[in-house]
Amino acid sequence: ASFDIIQDEQSLSAQLLEAETIFVLCQVMSLLAPNEEQVLDIPPLSIKSPIWFLRLTHTRLSDALLDFCYVPATEKIRQNCLSLMTSVTACSPIDLINQRRHSGKHRRKAKQSKASKIELLDVCLEAAMEEGLPKRSAKRLKTFIGGGALPYPADISKAIDTVHDSARKLYNMDINSSGGKDDAKRLSKTCFAEVLRCINLLRQLIQALTSLGVVTAANTKKGTSTTTHPTNISMPAYMSLDLGLRQKRNHFVGRLFFQALLLRDDFDRQTDGNVSTRRVAEGGRYDDLVRHFRPPGNFGSIVTDRYTAARVPDCIGLVFFMNKLIERKYVDIIENEVVELKSTKNVSYIESVRRGIGQPLLDEIQPVQVIVISENGLDHATCSERAIIASHLWRSGVRAEYLAQTSVMLSLLRHFSLQDWSSSVERVSKVAAILNIPYVVVMQPHLFKLKGVVKLRQTTIDLPSGPLFNNSSDELVHISMLASVILDRLGDSNEHDNTKKELLHQASNEGSNDISAIQNKFDFNCLYVDSDQYYDGESKLSTDKWKQVKKVMRTSSQNVIDQLYNVMDATCGPTTPILALDLQFRVVRDVGSSLIFEGIGSLNNARLADEYPQHKKIFRNLMYCLDALVRKYESKGNGSAPIDQEL
Repeated sequence: ASFDIIQDEQSLSAQLLEAETIFVLCQVMSLLAPNEEQVLDIPPLSIKSPIWFLRLTHTRLSDALLDFCYVPATEKIRQNCLSLMTSVTACSPIDLINQRRHSGKHRRKAKQSKASKIELLDVCLEAAMEEGLPKRSAKRLKTFIGGGALPYPADISKAIDTVHDSARKLYNMDINSSGGKDDAKRLSKTCFAEVLRCINLLRQLIQALTSLGVVTAANTKKGTSTTTHPTNISMPAYMSLDLGLRQKRNHFVGRLFFQALLLRDDFDRQTDGNVSTRRVAEGGRYDDLVRHFRPPGNFGSIVTDRYTAARVPDCIGLVFFMNKLIERKYVDIIENEVVELKSTKNVSYIESVRRGIGQPLLDEIQPVQVIVISENGLDHATCSERAIIASHLWRSGVRAEYLAQTSVMLSLLRHFSLQDWSSSVERVSKVAAILNIPYVVVMQPHLFKLKGVVKLRQTTIDLPSGPLFNNSSDELVHISMLASVILDRLGDSNEHDNTKKELLHQASNEGSNDISAIQNKFDFNCLYVDSDQYYDGESKLSTDKWKQVKKVMRTSSQNVIDQLYNVMDATCGPTTPILALDLQFRVVRDVGSSLIFEGIGSLNNARLADEYPQHKKIFRNLMYCLDALVRKYESKGNGSAPIDQEL
């Protein structure tokens, strides 16, 4: 299973999309949570099961550091150096415990760990020199790696600062060297600039993760706990900066690369340092992979025989190893069943194992429930603020979208041939109403930054006559209360839908006499037409296809009867208006399409007048008639009119 984000808008922050991918990883990891909450207390940390950590790197940062240390571009030598960086600098789960616990015992263990890392560094460098690593490169590697904290801190921000300080120390040594050549200083300056650029990208990623609410236990302040997060998101225990991390297949190469490693719930008892981990997911940027197979300007195009100057889009992917996820899920289920088995004599062990087979990871897939926009629609300037709002909704289990080029909104771009979504709130709200997306959140920068308040708009209003577009005013909701308000209203809406279904079912049973009266009053003859032939009620065929045809004809007739019953029953809603027009059917069809997609004002545009000039007066009077109907229903206090003025 995989999750990908491909974005070709240059104005969007790629680090924000990377943070969203890691957020999705946190959501998936929450599916491994046991039925009964389990918390591991490692004072001052409290980590909720499942316990996992994120190991990440920037591959260009590692390459720039190796160039900075004058390591030859030989694959074998560089691979040995990368393995050295992983062994010496990467923070292990046991190092997390030693760093976070401040007792004398764990302080001594932290000092012993650093001493063992320095000793391991010397041994590995000697082995690397035997494999062809120059002595000068080994000396610079020891200066860079041994000059900072070993291993790197579990706090990812402090680990990045350690790399920055070590690289600057090496750079100052090169610049201040009196015997250094100009070419060496120029190379050192170039490599250090690349190191600073990659470090800045990592810092932007950490800042984006923080804005989306992804906080690790290692970054949690004393007195707080990560167990207070919602149940549908699992935070990593910590993030380990692993400069030697690489993917064997080289798909995620050139930029960010990360792995999710799952730990046992009792990993803190394994004090020998050999902590068993399970790699359940990995991801990162694969722009270079796309560039390798598609030249710039040809991504997603059939034109591959000429070059254009268009940029390769930002490609971020996440791959899940489903066998590892399901294995962990089954192990937890079987363990729980075994515990229950001890208290239940009527259930066998085989039966408990059988119950665990086929356990789903996802109960159901929910449709999009909220679109997050700004005053200018789905513009790029407010993308980061909209992402923060969407993350609040995601953490509470509300399905939300904030980008134009994702899922539902992308299909609309293609269908309506729209090039710019930075139009208006009204238009996006109408599109959401057509797609049955119940809510639109409007973000105004000054209100959001100063007061943390957004506007919430319900796109449709449920009336007995059916859902109608809501063009009423918005309401102000604080960001901390937004998810709960939407969930409460969605819950009420679901209860209303269930109640409505029950009432309709009851009415269909109790009001069978009324429906029978309609059937007696009207004589229905349903005909079914397909690509081979047509069928009427007098056809008699003994084939499987005829059984299916009869089922479709019976269902269609029942739907027509239900619609007529709703029209004739005054209790189902306001009086149904009927418009009689002396026009041909094709003209009425075009007029109806214009009213649905463009509103009442479309009757006065030039397109209909040019296509049907002989009916201009009828179109004008029809517009006056519909406008009067709208005003009539609004004056009666029916909320929204059955025919919206704009939609």
